[in-house]
Formats: sequence, C-alpha cells, structure tokens
Amino acid sequence: MLRKTLIPIVICVALACGATGSANAQGGEQLSSSWAQVNICSPTQLGARAQLAGDGSKARMSVSFTAEWLSPNGWVALAGAATSPSLSAGSAEYTWGQAGWTFDITVPPGFAYQLRAVANLQWSGGRSQTIVTGTCSVGG
Repeated sequence: MLRKTLIPIVICVALACGATGSANAQGGEQLSSSWAQVNICSPTQLGARAQLAGDGSKARMSVSFTAEWLSPNGWVALAGAATSPSLSAGSAEYTWGQAGWTFDITVPPGFAYQLRAVANLQWSGGRSQTIVTGTCSVGG
C-alpha cells in the first residue's frame, strides 16, 4: 500500500518542480549561466561550444567564435578563417540556448601549440558578453 501511495506523490512533486522552472523562465529570472568551452582539440580540429542564458524576453541569441593560439607575443587569431559566422542560439524566451563551431586546423608534425576560443555572445536587445574558453594543447 505504501508503494502505491508513494509513486503518485513523487510524480506530483516532479511535475510541480518542472512547472515552477518554466514559470520562472517566463517571468524573466535567469535560471542558467552563460559559458563557453573547447569540446574538440586535435591536430586537425578545434571545436568550441557556448551556452547563452535566456532571460524570458523575446530577444534572439547568437554567438560567434574566434580560434586563437598562444604565440611568443601572446594570444593571436589563427591564420585563415579564424572567426566563425554568427550562429543562432535560439530565443532568450527559453532558459538557455547553445551553439557550436568546429575549425579545421593544421598543426605541423613536431610542433606543439596551446589553443583556445573566444566566444562573442549577443542578445538582440544590444546586450553582449565575451567569454574565453579554457586552453588545450595539440601537437608535440
């Protein structure tokens, strides 16, 4: 008898929590954070992904990435197509949106490099944020 009573209670609690999260997202509370990270790091590809926090508004969210390497003089953009196009991450009406990009790179044999990506996050209302990912090492 206890088991039959417990299952509906657990389901009701789970549904109530889900409904609260949706209501907060629609009410403009920020439920998640924005971030960017490297998700592919190889001698032939550098991939980056970003999450943009929604705020319940109708703003459109987008992100572009720039691939960089650590030169003796500091961080510089990779040669070639180092910046992605502007990528849609959806509507800020939702709790969050994500987008990613993979750069094709060539690391010469015998050389090692530190790589990272810089994510330029934008919301159509004029708000923007720049996030630098962690680094990764390739080659060697």
